[in-house]
Amino acid sequence: MLSGPFKGVRYLDGTVWGSITPKWLGSYESELNHVIEEIVAKDYNVILNVGCAEGYYAVGLAYRLPGARILAYDTDFLSRRQTRRLARLNRCEMRVSVRRYCACSDIEKHATDKTLIVCDIEGFERSLLDPALCPSLRRIDMLVEVHEENWSPRTLALLKTRFSDSHSLEEISGTDRQKWIESFVGTLDLPMSNNDLREATEEHRYTRQTWLWMKSMLAETSSQNSAVSQLSGVP
Repeated sequence: MLSGPFKGVRYLDGTVWGSITPKWLGSYESELNHVIEEIVAKDYNVILNVGCAEGYYAVGLAYRLPGARILAYDTDFLSRRQTRRLARLNRCEMRVSVRRYCACSDIEKHATDKTLIVCDIEGFERSLLDPALCPSLRRIDMLVEVHEENWSPRTLALLKTRFSDSHSLEEISGTDRQKWIESFVGTLDLPMSNNDLREATEEHRYTRQTWLWMKSMLAETSSQNSAVSQLSGVP
């Protein structure tokens, strides 16, 4: 990748969904760049990437967090095969475990204050991310791509209701790529016009995308209490 939070990652010559050029350029989902840097700064031990596609986030985060273990889930066999291929390409296959299905039991098994969930499962986040069924979600940070369907209540409102007491919530909306082009056109040194770059950064989404970045306040409280105990010598 030529820029962005995963700059330096070697990428594939095809995707299982969407355009490949935004990932090569590093403009893909650039609305989340600040979140990725927060994730890297927190240095998570375990990352569950649920709905990993060909491994953009699974391998990208493995590249940025060499001490993290990545569990990459996808029900599509082509996605799992491509994720393994991308992990091998970047020599992190020993830390990226590719699996088919993520259940609440998987989350409960791996949940700690240093666990992160990155979720993009086409609406099934409504079923999986339910603290009534999976209490450990209350102390896990989560980055969720939200998918709205003709359900009631709406997915975004439902997730906010479920986690407003336990997490700080940041809603992030998709934006135009013109600002990205203006920022990087002079640094990429590519023989491309602005019109070519606009086409190359097009992600071909049918609707405006929304993400929810949820940081557990319970995990922060636990970490603060642990630090105070260490300073005071209390076991």
